[in-house]
Amino acid sequence: MKKVIYAALALLVGACASNAKATELVNRPKGRLLVVYYSQSSVQNTRTVAGWIREAIGGDIQTIEMVEPYTGSYREVVRTSRKDFENNVHPEIKPFIHNITDYDIIFIGSPIWFHTYAPPVATFLASNDFTGKIIVPFNTHGGGGAGNFYDDIKKNTKGASRVLPGFAARGSNQVERFFGRGVENRISKNDVVVWLNEVFGADTEW
Repeated sequence: MKKVIYAALALLVGACASNAKATELVNRPKGRLLVVYYSQSSVQNTRTVAGWIREAIGGDIQTIEMVEPYTGSYREVVRTSRKDFENNVHPEIKPFIHNITDYDIIFIGSPIWFHTYAPPVATFLASNDFTGKIIVPFNTHGGGGAGNFYDDIKKNTKGASRVLPGFAARGSNQVERFFGRGVENRISKNDVVVWLNEVFGADTEW
């Protein structure tokens, strides 16, 4: 019995040591970076990932805020936002502190709603010129995957010099969010850094 307990403790200690070892960002691109994101749920999954990106790679960060935010219960938010989505309505968003024309690389993040980005992100995309910019998409979802997110980002950032491979994080579903469980219960900043190192690989010219 003692051997079993010792073995279990050894595995636990090894797992903790592995998780404690932080991955280093070794490939940082040149140019000014801006992380733009929209986050809606109470646990703020997309904001968490956006913060990890900014912490890892630097640059500035900008949240997309609606002038009249979606409010009410989960079902009410879904019902209202679905109407916007189905009617191609771009809800009004607040002016940005940062001007995207000042940046070379723009990260764009959103929760996945209706198999793509949320309507406020559609407003941001329709309101800006991405000519010559490098776009890096990222998203969070409740288990259904990224859907059409990456294709829609490419379609609606016309003029961008490149759209790089994105990052999808399994966040939390409705039940998990009720109990306060967010994206940090499934992934960590390390996962983001691994992705950044791959996206901005040393063999890529910047």
